Amino acid sequence: MPLVLFTGYPSSGKTTYAKELCSLLERKIEEQRGQLGNYRVVYHSDESLGISHEDYRHSQDERKLRNKITSAVRRDLSRNNIVVVDSLNYIKGFRYQLHCEVKNLATSFVLVQTLCPVGTVKSQWNKTWPEDLLDELVARYEEPNPANRWDSPLIPLLTGTDTLQSVIEDLYKIVFPSLQKNGGGAVVSNAGGPGAAVQKPNAVTVLKPASQSDFVHLLDKETSEINKLVLDTIRDRNSIGLDSQGHRIIVNGKDINDPQCLFVELPLQQVNIVKLQRLKRQFIQLNKVRDLNTDRILPTYIDFLNKNLSN
Repeated sequence: MPLVLFTGYPSSGKTTYAKELCSLLERKIEEQRGQLGNYRVVYHSDESLGISHEDYRHSQDERKLRNKITSAVRRDLSRNNIVVVDSLNYIKGFRYQLHCEVKNLATSFVLVQTLCPVGTVKSQWNKTWPEDLLDELVARYEEPNPANRWDSPLIPLLTGTDTLQSVIEDLYKIVFPSLQKNGGGAVVSNAGGPGAAVQKPNAVTVLKPASQSDFVHLLDKETSEINKLVLDTIRDRNSIGLDSQGHRIIVNGKDINDPQCLFVELPLQQVNIVKLQRLKRQFIQLNKVRDLNTDRILPTYIDFLNKNLSN
């Protein structure tokens, strides 16, 4: 079922809109119980996931909070769940990552952006964010671009002016495509409009069939290469006497702001060959019988390392 992703400045009205949307979706399910009886709304927010404002202050903590959101989306996206994520989601690379999770399940996606002037946020809406952190997050915010597939379809809401009721029919078309069928059973949609929100799997998200032995060999080969790169980087860093506060190892790409750039971010003083080998074995055991696209081995293992090495 669909992923409804909210984004916007801190204290710009996301939670108010998100909770209202959940209520409207649940009411729609109740009204159309004959067709929508199996649907369920799952709501996630920073508060429900145990994410504090201070978690946004440092990159290592922010990496952990994004892992919490990603894990919740992966767990709850299913045939019958509508997942609503109420968080800042201000980094385009993170929105791209969640978009890929949606494509993997061939379901629909919509991004809802709350628009509010910074002055209004500070003077009227903000009650809990430290002012210095709020300023930092506003400066870091990466505006959605509907020309990017991971930011589309985009529904903007001007906080305090636009009502959710004014866009709810468009949201219903995305979230409940079964209600948009005509007499012939085809989904009614305009090219580029809300009905085009279903994300079709591509070569990156659909499994290319491989024999069991070949697939396990690929798992071992690609994870070994990443482990070697990490260990070589640690040795090089130690050999020139640099401290071990942490390091970002780019695996694929050059610009970390590129959503497709892959990198391992880890505290080097806590990493050794024994720990990497243990994590590699766990990853292979978890994935050797999974329908994982061979092209997804590398990014999935990197995500696995980032999550487990930061704990």
